Amino acid sequence: MAVATQSPIFRSMESENAKSRAVDQVSTSQGLPYWWSTSGRDLANMLHEADYPEEVQRHFLSYYRDIICPRLGGQPGEDSVKSGVGWDGNPLEYSFELKGTTKTQAVRFVVDLTQLRPADRSSPLSMDTTQRVVDMMADKAPGFDENWSKSLQRWFVYDHLSEDEQKALIAKAGQQTSVILGFDIFKRVAGPDGLPVMAKVYYPPCYTAAAKGITRWQAVRQGIQQLPGVSSYPNILKSTEIINDFLSDKPREWQMGTRYLATDLVGPEKARMKVYMRCFGRTFEDIWNYYTLGGRITGVDEDKEKFRDLMNFVSGTNNYDAEISKQDPLDETRYRSATGKLTAIYFSISADNPIPAPKLCIYPANFAPNDEVIAKGLDQWLNKYGWHHDGASMEEQVKRVFDHRPLGKKTGIFTFIGIGRKEDPTSKDLSIQVYVTPELYETPRY
Repeated sequence: MAVATQSPIFRSMESENAKSRAVDQVSTSQGLPYWWSTSGRDLANMLHEADYPEEVQRHFLSYYRDIICPRLGGQPGEDSVKSGVGWDGNPLEYSFELKGTTKTQAVRFVVDLTQLRPADRSSPLSMDTTQRVVDMMADKAPGFDENWSKSLQRWFVYDHLSEDEQKALIAKAGQQTSVILGFDIFKRVAGPDGLPVMAKVYYPPCYTAAAKGITRWQAVRQGIQQLPGVSSYPNILKSTEIINDFLSDKPREWQMGTRYLATDLVGPEKARMKVYMRCFGRTFEDIWNYYTLGGRITGVDEDKEKFRDLMNFVSGTNNYDAEISKQDPLDETRYRSATGKLTAIYFSISADNPIPAPKLCIYPANFAPNDEVIAKGLDQWLNKYGWHHDGASMEEQVKRVFDHRPLGKKTGIFTFIGIGRKEDPTSKDLSIQVYVTPELYETPRY
């Protein structure tokens, strides 16, 4: 089994832990060292693998150590409340983004800062911790603007209810995660005090849907329509209605499969609204139909066989249709589960385009026997389509990031493999996002 890369930057920062705890008084005796030694190391290794400049690595990792880790609470335990991020309930997911090649990679991650360890029993839907982190980015992140995020917060977050009302809404919605915070990590730092990130907030629509008695898609659609000044950006409304037209004649479960609405923390003219949808299709053709919104998104047919190959390769099968047809497509637990995963599609909506930009997110663990099969299948696709350049394969890179178990033992490290046209439906350039999770609830690495 490969030994995980030990990032030189991470090694040099380990000795600074005691100082960082003194600087940040919200840290706990166990929380900061635990999350830094596990997730901090993971992210450091990923930044090292993706060849980020050392200055950027140190700048970002200092921020992660001092601001994010202390706010993750205590280390996982048997009684820890589960997040909706990782399949095992852990609060983190990372990704490598490949932009037409393995030579140029970017690193992203999402984190659930909901108070889960220990749980906030009096206000389980509170996003106070997340908001404090967002507030601290106001004068550090390039182009920071949270006006639309604040509007969505008022629409989607129900922490103003009483304790009993919040718990009743959680029971009705089927999950507890209030919001999720995401970070795109740039390869440059804007000034000595700047953060090399663009952040986004993910809002689950399940609470609004449950409270108002509407579908989760309608909760997202109405949330977009109520944004202040959104009429000045007609492409955002046009794209939203294209999705609505497609879903209007589908079974209700399709609208209930809406997972998140995310918005970048930048001004409306630059922000992307991302709608994440679970896909209930039973064949590749069903999934492709969803990806193109029934043919409403045009000019993508040349990608179709590439997508089919990717689904087959990473799933370890030559017949994805035969495998997916064994599942009940409209099983209610598939959209009520916070941690259950299935193939998904997200649509990026922006002021620049009148149609949404789709990305297909394959969940190969539903079919592949283990993570090694997924990794080898991904490398097979990258080689077939000329994406792989000299250097390590994705299998080798992931093995160097994680060493808590062999990839061949089971599935779980790889979550989604995303593929689509990068933010612009008219561009022919594809990008791939390789999502991984550290399995810290199942394998805490104490």
